[in-house]
Amino acid sequence: MSQAPELSFASEQTSAEYLAKRVEEAYHVISPDNLGIVESLYTDDAYFEDPSHGVQGKTALVGHFSKTFAKLQGCSFKFHQTVSNGADIFMAWTMFIKYPSLKGGQTIRVEGASFLKTRNGKIYYHRDYFDLGSLLYEHVPFLGRMILKIKQRIAQ
Repeated sequence: MSQAPELSFASEQTSAEYLAKRVEEAYHVISPDNLGIVESLYTDDAYFEDPSHGVQGKTALVGHFSKTFAKLQGCSFKFHQTVSNGADIFMAWTMFIKYPSLKGGQTIRVEGASFLKTRNGKIYYHRDYFDLGSLLYEHVPFLGRMILKIKQRIAQ
């Protein structure tokens, strides 16, 4: 009796690889409407951190995302590369985000990466790495011009 192809494919994937695919699907277009899917990826004691702050616990994480994404006109991610050792996951991505009050509501593009630690098929540690200046500060009228001048001087 032969095994179904999808079963053999599933057995070749680690739980971290499967979880990474679920993360990609959930974050591809993230909004207040799909936070239940995002919530299902995390343990109850999950810790999330990005360049602006950190939150402890799944309830706090979902609350943070809900508050953040309610302020946006849109947010999506394009994933470029995923590396896993069977438990930990590193994902390189580009975020496309629209804040009504920044850059005239135009899409802001931010390159970044996530490091995820998993336990029993769920994420218990999520750390995002990206340049907060390219997301926010560079798009604030006066401050943005000053940051651009500083970057230009450093590049010389």
